[in-house]
This record gives sequence, C-alpha cells and structure tokens, in this order.
Amino acid sequence: MSKLKGFLGIAAPIAIASIITACGSSSSHDDGAVATAVTEASLKENYVNIAYAMYSDSLTTAEALQTAVTNFIATPNEDNLTLARAAYKAARVPYQQSEILRFDTDITLGSNTGDEGIASVDEWEGQVNAWPLAEGLIDYVDGGDGNNIIAGADTIDAAYLIGQNGINDSDANVATGVHAIEFLLWGQDLNGTAAGAGTRPATDYDTDAGCTNGNCDRRAQYLQAATGLLVSDLTDMVAEWTPAAVTTDGTLAYNFINHDDAIAYMLGSMKVMADDELAGARMGTALEFGDTEEEHDCFSDLSHIAIYNNFQGIKNAFYGSYGSVSGASFADLLEQTDANTFTIVDALFTSIETKMAAIQTLGESADPVLRFDQIIGLGEGNEHYDNTNAASLELVQLGVELDLARQALSLTELNTEGGGDGD
Repeated sequence: MSKLKGFLGIAAPIAIASIITACGSSSSHDDGAVATAVTEASLKENYVNIAYAMYSDSLTTAEALQTAVTNFIATPNEDNLTLARAAYKAARVPYQQSEILRFDTDITLGSNTGDEGIASVDEWEGQVNAWPLAEGLIDYVDGGDGNNIIAGADTIDAAYLIGQNGINDSDANVATGVHAIEFLLWGQDLNGTAAGAGTRPATDYDTDAGCTNGNCDRRAQYLQAATGLLVSDLTDMVAEWTPAAVTTDGTLAYNFINHDDAIAYMLGSMKVMADDELAGARMGTALEFGDTEEEHDCFSDLSHIAIYNNFQGIKNAFYGSYGSVSGASFADLLEQTDANTFTIVDALFTSIETKMAAIQTLGESADPVLRFDQIIGLGEGNEHYDNTNAASLELVQLGVELDLARQALSLTELNTEGGGDGD
C-alpha cells in the first residue's frame, strides 16, 4: 500500500476504560439536546480511550492469529488453514477501525522528545499495513521469474523482512504487515471480477514429502516471522495509549492530549478517510476503472469487510463511541456549535451506513455471496454497483460537509498526507 498517506487547553490525567473484548460500530448520536457543553479536555479524553481500546483489540486478535498460524504450521492441513484465515479476518476488524488514527504527522513528528517510542501513527503504519504489495517479491506468482524471498537463501526473520521493505526504491516491495500475511495464507487471486479468492493449498506448508510449490520450510518461517512482527508492532502501539502513556512526555497519547491542534487533527482525519481514502483510493478508483488491482484485500476478497470497518472508524471518531467505550464526542461539539451542519453530517452518516451495511451483507451472507471485486465488474445500472458507487459519492460529500464543520469550529486545516496505507 502506498505511503499515504482552534480549541486550547490541557486535559487532566485520564482514567482509561477497561479493554473491550469485542469491537462494534459506533452507537448512533442522541438526537436530544446536549445536556452538558463538550469541553476540549473531555473530547480528547474519550478519543484516547477509544484509541487504547481499538489498538488493544487489534493486539488481542493479532495474538489469536499468531496462535492459529503456529497451529497451522505445526499441522499444515486444510482445516487449520481455514482456521488461520478466519483468525486473519477477525484481526482485520478492529485494526481497520483504528486506521482513522493514521493521519497524525502534523501533531506528532517533532513532538516525540520524551521517549524512544513510536514517532507517529502514520510512520509506524507503513510496516503494518502498507499497500500496494508486489507479491512476486515474497513468493511464487503466476508468470513470475522465481526470484523471491522464499525461494532465496537469506535467513528469514523479522529484521530481514523489515530490510526488504521498499527494496530497489519501490514502495510496492512490501515484505511485512497484514497484506504479506494475507498473501501467504491465500496466494494470488487469479479470478478477476469472477467469484473466488486465492486458493493457496495447505500443502504449500508441508515440510515433508507432500510439499507443493517448493520451499515449504522457508514459507513457514516467513509466515511465522511476519505474524510475530505484527504482534510486536501492535504491542508497541498499545503502549503508546495506556493510562501511563497519557502522562508520559513523548508518547502518542501525551502528544495528542497536549497539542493545540488535536481537535483539528480529529476532524482532518475523518475528512481524509472519508474522501481521499475510502471514496477515492479504496472504492472509487476501482469502480471507475473496473480494475480489481485497485482492490486492497485482493488475495482474500475481504474488501467488503475492510471498507465497512474503515467507515466504522470514521463513525467512531465522530460519535465518540467504540464497543463499550463512549463519551464526549465531536458530534456533540458540532451540534452545540452549528446545529445545521451537524444535522447534514448526521444524515449523511445514516445514509452511508445503510449502503455500507448492504455491501458487507452482500459479501458475507447473501445467496449467492457477491464480493467487492465482483461488484467492480458489474458496471453502472446494476443495483449493487450503483449502491456501492452511491456510497463512494456520499463519502465525498461527507468530506465536503466535514470541511464546513472545520470552518464553523474555526479549526486549523492540517496536512493529512503522510506515509501509511493508501492508494
């Protein structure tokens, strides 16, 4: 994935809510009058609570993925491969909701003076979720030349894989993160806009006589190293948002709590995730050009899960709710400042949610199931294509309205370009 890319005051120390065990979409806003005026301190406090919960869930599910991968490698059969794929799918849900936190360069870089931790979410995110991924760097591909990491002779460990990221000055040379793991579990999807994801056989990991496609021992080493690195990276990120981190100079939580433009960052992140990322890179480009190469979760065909949960991340930020964590919200702040803009934005969220839920249902439980890459091939005039396209267009409009909200609240317009998952 490419390298994508006011209010003043300091909050008191925060009592972080306990980690939730299951993530869910944000709750709808209470349409009644706001009883108590939202303060910057209360809004920041709740946002940090949500960040801690999302990253904690991301870590917990990544650890479950690591366990499933370990079991699969020990006994490489189709049942265990199915379990590992299911664990991957579950791990994506909280992480995709956390991507709303990516666009933090303007409030973090240069501020990390008190510790040796992560400099910014955006900088860290490239190692975890980078796209596009040139899968031929990693393993065999249709029509490939056989020159890849798994067919090589170098020791495969986390340090080596990190060193392969961006090799030969190519952003597409991605060796770490969730999409490398996705490719290792599913293999290439050669179905185009037809039904079907990648069909990598479990025997690709059989280190005995049943090995298919060669180098099964190295493939197993790669998958273990990549999942171990994912858990390590998420462990580091969770540490940036703990209750202790809130009062530790230089952590991401501390930088957020103490930055004059923290609220502007929240708003800018919602806008860029809505229009540049979802409406553009993750949905609109693929729909416009009918190109499945623009589909982010292209090996597993789980893009319907990705775009739905990316949208949930925007909702979480706006309505101030994630799972069991809720509190002062940007929605409350906007409603008490500019009720007309709030009403428009609130209605857009409701409309987009309906369309996104239909996309997710279509990809999960419809009969027959219809995944995002299949929708890409349907074209205008098909109800499912038109619904998906309408969601993309409404996300663009949401970005416009969120910018009007920024102006109404006299917030700084921050630079939201950077270097994480992207177009």
